[in-house]
Amino acid sequence: MVIHKHDILTLIQTRLRTDLSILEQAVALARDTATHGDCLGSSKYETMALEASYLAQGQGTRLLEVVRALEYFKRLKPTANTNIGLSSLVLLADEEARQQLLWLSPEAGGLKVPYHGLEVTVITPRSPLGQALLNHSAGDEIHITIAGKLRSYEIVEIY
Repeated sequence: MVIHKHDILTLIQTRLRTDLSILEQAVALARDTATHGDCLGSSKYETMALEASYLAQGQGTRLLEVVRALEYFKRLKPTANTNIGLSSLVLLADEEARQQLLWLSPEAGGLKVPYHGLEVTVITPRSPLGQALLNHSAGDEIHITIAGKLRSYEIVEIY
């Protein structure tokens, strides 16, 4: 299979734009709920407005994270890498020869997009797998303990 890093970058940007649009609506709704007159309690035990303000704050924080991630991916110029670092796209194979595509990024960890029957997962260097992959090359094998189980992966290709 031929993998085009630019196509995957476009998919990630599209997904982030979609997430951003949804979050903008969620923030507006939570903010409106928190400030609506019907939500203001008549006693200290009626906390709907307070709860809605916490929700609005959390949604706002998530919105800023998505904005930051989108800006990162918009500025990114796909280049080929020989060693794994930020912006590397890595094809891994596990012990059963199952393959997965991982994009190493400082932002958007956990984001997933489909690509030609595979799922591309964005991971950060703060994750255990992201840390283990840094500075390795194609053909290297890495071993990492995840959820108490030792796992081995072969780095098939770096894009």
